[in-house]
Amino acid sequence: MLRKLIKYDLKWVYKVVLVFYALTFIFSGIGRALKFINNSVIFSVVSGISISIAISMMVSSLINCIMRLWARFVRNVYKDESYLIHTLPVSKNKIYIAKVLSAIITLFTTFVVIISCLFICFYSKTNIGILKSALELAASTYDITVIGLVLLICLVIFLEILFVVLIGYSAIILGHQFNTGKMIKTIVLGVSFYLATQTASLFFVFLLGLVNSKIMNLINTTDIINVDAIKAVMCLGILIYIIYIIFYYFLGKKSFEKGVNVE
Repeated sequence: MLRKLIKYDLKWVYKVVLVFYALTFIFSGIGRALKFINNSVIFSVVSGISISIAISMMVSSLINCIMRLWARFVRNVYKDESYLIHTLPVSKNKIYIAKVLSAIITLFTTFVVIISCLFICFYSKTNIGILKSALELAASTYDITVIGLVLLICLVIFLEILFVVLIGYSAIILGHQFNTGKMIKTIVLGVSFYLATQTASLFFVFLLGLVNSKIMNLINTTDIINVDAIKAVMCLGILIYIIYIIFYYFLGKKSFEKGVNVE
């Protein structure tokens, strides 16, 4: 049953998001193809416009993916579809897990599409050389391999976006426990959760700075940045996001298991 729940969630989310995926690939391909036409101002301008549209489609893909995940949660759990979902022989725990797994899958595919289309738009030996040089410089500075650095950056971004989605789930669940103004309270809770956790992140960095003077220099001075301090903050950031994801996962799960007020 869990597999079927995920299947229908993915089908609903991808119904719109796949359109943005397709547009992203189309405009990326057009922009890339027109680059091969030399000595033409018109084709050069159209290529630049196409690539700009492709980038906007990448952003739209990610935004729509997140919004569709939240919309699916509300519609499936609290609106008309909820009368069916809550009569299925499946626990609230599995319903919630299905929503989280659907979020992970759709966010991952969106990342793959974005990275692939960026490659289509900007790949060239010159650009790859510049990127490789920059990554090698950064990697050697942080005492890490190039692949490790790329994976680290992608991991941080992915964790942050997943953290935002789970905040949305928790806010939706808690907001719909009220009898009135459910969506307004959901938005207020979501924004409050995000601001509170970001403030907590700064506080954790400050606490680490109290025991590590190099990290404190990142806060109260403009001196040359210490590499060890940057690495410590990056590792702390990953750890904090993992903690936040676990916290909001269980906050949403426990709140959801307490009961649902169907509209």
